[in-house]
Amino acid sequence: KGRGLIRVKKTPSPGDRDPRRLRPGSGGDKPPEESPFAFQLKAVPLKFVKELADIVLQEAESIGSSAVFECQISPSTAITSWMKDGSNLRESPKHKFTSDGKDRKLHIIDVQLSDTGEYTCVAKLGNKEKTSKAKLVVEELPIRFTKVLEAETTVVKTQPLYLTAELSKDRDVIWK
Repeated sequence: KGRGLIRVKKTPSPGDRDPRRLRPGSGGDKPPEESPFAFQLKAVPLKFVKELADIVLQEAESIGSSAVFECQISPSTAITSWMKDGSNLRESPKHKFTSDGKDRKLHIIDVQLSDTGEYTCVAKLGNKEKTSKAKLVVEELPIRFTKVLEAETTVVKTQPLYLTAELSKDRDVIWK
């Protein structure tokens, strides 16, 4: 009692002479030439979606006037740097750089005549490089008298005469 007949079925192997043996490529559907799930990775080209634009400002009479160069770069992972007249700019209290997604900005604080020039945003991605350029033109404010000469001045003979005038900017003057 308790003993029964157990049948063990052997899994065929390539060396067996069984006619039902498995052979590579036998039976079943052939795989399609191309999988419906196939995809190709294509590199996103480095480009400026929005180029820099020229800026024309009037020289600031007081501290606080600023200029902002803006551009957009694709892909947003590109590394950017800034130049003025072909020389690299470093971030400083004068020059602030911002990067938010595709947006890139250069803020020039307290714009002066010396800030006039050509500014370049350089975008790099791997071994690729693109540039966008624009000019900043700072127009000089006209010089004006802030204190004018008096229309008439009376002086005692043999005493010195003092004339005073003031200009809006430091300039050499010629008295005539």
